Amino acid sequence: MMEKIDLPKRWEIAQESEKEYWEEYTKDALLKEEFNRHKKKAEILEKEWNNFTNLDKNTKILQIGCGPEDVISHIKIGKRYAIDPLAEFYKKKFELNYGSLKFIQGRGEELPFKDKFFDIVILANVLDHVESPDKVLSEIKRVLKDDGIFHFENLFYQTNFIRIAKMWGGIKKSITGKIFNIHHPYMFILNDLKKIISKDFSIIHEDIAREIAYYEDIEELREKKLQEKRLTVKLPAIFGLYGTINYIAVCKKKS
Repeated sequence: MMEKIDLPKRWEIAQESEKEYWEEYTKDALLKEEFNRHKKKAEILEKEWNNFTNLDKNTKILQIGCGPEDVISHIKIGKRYAIDPLAEFYKKKFELNYGSLKFIQGRGEELPFKDKFFDIVILANVLDHVESPDKVLSEIKRVLKDDGIFHFENLFYQTNFIRIAKMWGGIKKSITGKIFNIHHPYMFILNDLKKIISKDFSIIHEDIAREIAYYEDIEELREKKLQEKRLTVKLPAIFGLYGTINYIAVCKKKS
């Protein structure tokens, strides 16, 4: 459920809050919390992508909005690229060894790469952080090869959850002057995510589950997502009040 917001001001506020969030982290805390999860996720994704393409040493892979440490740092094959609006801040703050990863500062709305350059593009829980979702997806289509893979993930919310969040956000801002969900200029329902993706891409496989790294592989993810019986999940879902649900899609670009 997308709404009109004051851009680019809202995006700039979100970026500043993102920077403040990471300022609280030490290098040790970052690695402890993120390293193993992203390493495991990279192993799972490499295996999954091989079902749709042939990975080799020449495969070019881009991750957009990777933060200071993400799955792109752990992919073992191919030529790796990453871009983030706060890249230089992350490099100075954490002093991580990115090895052969080409990590540059920039935005998904203006990707500094040639047309049809990448075999795989990753956009994982980033679309709700950007200034213009449509422009980011258009840029991904531009830099992705005709037979390339677009790996997409994003959290979505049920409709009533967003309605209540908007009401609470208005109350919070009027009382405290603070923005609700400040890191995210957008909150999506699932149909909106699929609709915006489908403008430029065909969805060839999709899943709804927790973060991939919580599972041993994609097969376990698909098996266990059907066994979710916790009342704390089922009860809110019945009334459309469940939020932060992870949507995962493998896509091919439309001609």
